[in-house]
Amino acid sequence: MVFTNEQKTFMIETYFRNGHQVNGEWVYEIQPCFREFREQFPEFAVDELNFTKTLKYVVTLFRETGSIQRKSGSGRPKKRTLDTIENIDLSYGTCHKIVKKI
Repeated sequence: MVFTNEQKTFMIETYFRNGHQVNGEWVYEIQPCFREFREQFPEFAVDELNFTKTLKYVVTLFRETGSIQRKSGSGRPKKRTLDTIENIDLSYGTCHKIVKKI
């Protein structure tokens, strides 16, 4: 399940908006965020577990980088390196992609 940037932005805004202080410490709850998300995006089927995992990831990412964008280089590595191009044991599909890129 892939969340859009609009949905991730809404998640994080809702998360921080619903926070409140208890004995001088900020407390954040996921349930109100989940309810608001389902109201805002009723056509998007999401279960609470995936929502919670994504929200925690987005909050951590936002606190570390100030952004909800993935860190550069955090994606799946590409197979098209000089070593793999020179390697003769590539699949037909990988060879086809390499030839298309050249």
